[in-house]
Amino acid sequence: MDGVTLVVVSPLRGFKTPGGKIVLTQKFVDGMYLYRELWKGPILHLCEPAPGPSDNLDNIEVDQIDPAFRTYCGDLSEDNLRKILPRESLVLSSVGEQFNSISSICRSLSISCVYVTEYSVETRKQIAREYQRNVLQGKWAKFRQVQQEKAQRAAISLADGVQCNGLPTFNAYQTLGRNPLLFFDNRIEESMLATNENIERRAAKRAKSKKLHLMFSGRLNLMKGVNDLPVVAEHLVQLGVPFEMTICGDGDYLPQLRKDIAKKGLDDHINLRGNLDFKTALVPFVANEVDVFVCCHRQGDPSCTYIETMACGVPIVGYGNEAFKALADFSEAGWVTPLARPRALAERLAVLYSNPKEIELAAKTSLRFAEKHTFYKTFTRRIEHLDKIARSHR
Repeated sequence: MDGVTLVVVSPLRGFKTPGGKIVLTQKFVDGMYLYRELWKGPILHLCEPAPGPSDNLDNIEVDQIDPAFRTYCGDLSEDNLRKILPRESLVLSSVGEQFNSISSICRSLSISCVYVTEYSVETRKQIAREYQRNVLQGKWAKFRQVQQEKAQRAAISLADGVQCNGLPTFNAYQTLGRNPLLFFDNRIEESMLATNENIERRAAKRAKSKKLHLMFSGRLNLMKGVNDLPVVAEHLVQLGVPFEMTICGDGDYLPQLRKDIAKKGLDDHINLRGNLDFKTALVPFVANEVDVFVCCHRQGDPSCTYIETMACGVPIVGYGNEAFKALADFSEAGWVTPLARPRALAERLAVLYSNPKEIELAAKTSLRFAEKHTFYKTFTRRIEHLDKIARSHR
C-alpha cells in the first residue's frame, strides 16, 4: 500500500558478520524481494541477533541496507519496538513467546498487525519432547507450551489478521479474530514445475528397471525423523521390494546416519548425495529421477518440502503427523501411514510397487495441487491480504 511501511518481524535470528553484513537464509531473502516487488511502500525487516550462523542449508550474507529492504538486527524489547516502529506501517510478525506483545503494542500505536503462524501447540510439544533429556524436562516443556498457547491465542485475537502456514494452525486459529488466510510456504517458481511428461518418463523408466527410486531431502536431524530412513530401507529389503533410496541434505545426524546405513548393510541401496542447490540441482533431480518421496517427519511442522516435492510431480508416503495428514486429505494426494512406524511405511511402499499406476495417478494429482500454490501465487495472495487489511485500517 502506498506510503505504508511493511514491517516484517521474523523469528530467524540474524548473525552479524565482522564485515557488517547479516547472515540470513536464501529462502527468507527471496521472500523479502518478492515483498519488495508486490508491496507499494518501504520494507523494514526486524530480527534479533544470533551468536553465530544457523544450521540452515541456504545461509547467505546480505547488507543491512539492501536495495529491497532494510534490516534492523538488535533489541526487540517492548520499549524499543515502540521507538522503532514507523507510525505509518503494517506489522507482519511471526508468533512466539518473544512476539506475543506485538499486537497490543500495535493497537496502542494505532498500527495494523498481522501474525504469521506455523507450529500448532501439539507440534511444539512434539518438537520439545525430541530434545528433552528426561521425563521431568519433558513435563516442564509441555507445561510451557500450554502456557505459551494461551498467550499466543490472546495475541492473535488482538491482531487485525492472521496468515497460517499450513492447515494445523489454520484450523486452530481461523476463528480467533478477523481476516484469517491459509497458505503453503514453498520456493517453487512457475519455471520449476514438473510436467506430465516428466511423470510419464519416470513411469516408463520404472517399468523397465522394475525398481522404485525413493528419496528424502532436508535437514538431517532427529526433528525430521531421518533416523527412521534406514529402518524403512531395511524393511523394504526384508519385503523383497527392489529399490534405491537417495538422501540429500546435511545436518548433525549425518555421521550417525552413515553408521546406521553401514551397520544394516544398506550401502548398495542408500545413496547420500549431500546438500544440492535447490533450484539448479535438487528440483531437476527429483522431477526427473524420483518415484516416491519418503517422509518420516514425526511432528507436524508445515514443511515446505511437501509442496516442493509435489511440484516435482512426485507423490509422498509419510507419517501421519498433523501437517501431512491434513495436507494429504486436503490435496487428495499422497499416502499417510501410522506415526513412527517404519514397518508400516515400508509395507505401503511395497503395495505401491505392485500398483505402479497408483503412483502415476498420485504424481499427477500432486502436481495439479502444487501448481495452485507456487511461490509467486502464494506471495501474491498474502500481499493482497495485507493490502486489504492496511486499507481497512486506514
